[in-house]
Amino acid sequence: MILARLIPKGSQKYQKINKDIYVYSDLIRNYNVLYLFAIWTMTVSGFTFMQGQLDRYSYWDWSGWLDGIIRLVLATILFYWTSINGLWKVSDDRIRDIDILKNIIICTVYFLIGAVNISFGEINILGVVPYISAFAAGILIYEFKITYDQIKQEWEIDSWDNKTYYFSISLLLLNVSAIMGQMLDDPIISTVSIVSLFFPAVALIWPNHIRHIKRVQFYPLFILAMFTCVRAPWFLIILGLLFFTIRSINYLRYGIVYPSFGVAQGETITDV
Repeated sequence: MILARLIPKGSQKYQKINKDIYVYSDLIRNYNVLYLFAIWTMTVSGFTFMQGQLDRYSYWDWSGWLDGIIRLVLATILFYWTSINGLWKVSDDRIRDIDILKNIIICTVYFLIGAVNISFGEINILGVVPYISAFAAGILIYEFKITYDQIKQEWEIDSWDNKTYYFSISLLLLNVSAIMGQMLDDPIISTVSIVSLFFPAVALIWPNHIRHIKRVQFYPLFILAMFTCVRAPWFLIILGLLFFTIRSINYLRYGIVYPSFGVAQGETITDV
């Protein structure tokens, strides 16, 4: 991380910034800004789905950036409205199955915010199913809560309870998504699902280790985000700004590089 080399942890400059950065880190935590990665990716995946339905060979199209940003704003408003009113369940603990179902329904709405247009009636509604199946698989994966212990300086997981239950269903849903995506000739969701299903498979089969959870919670979402950028490249700029802003603030506040592509238990400032 370049910032970690410009402002080394423990340096006088780092200590000075660390005293004031808490305002921004508290803002990120209190307003669940980290969730916007998923919210925005689901919305833009709906947008690229619409593009694919209208033009199967749509690729690297910058022209829809304003339309796409408007849809992201609407999805963000919906996220905070549902969070404030208790419809979207955000918790540090496991939530009930009925609440998981509610979150899946709301995720479907995010996708439709991106997908809907004036000629939506002409779009194959069945094509939405593999996306929703993939979203449901992701929601189950996030039932494992990861936190960073500042005293021990290591990542911890809340519990390994129901590991087989969550990952088995998640794996099944990703298989359904991959098969349906292939049958419906959707290159994005079929490829994303077939690549992503190996992550819950490893977490299910291999012995318990937090690195498996970190991989399964980061990479499938990252893969979907990158594939949506193939059709909507403007989204890459938005993702980059969000990613590096949160990453920089977390480093300056806690001395950790997060979010990170690194998945080692003992992450250091050398992580990419």
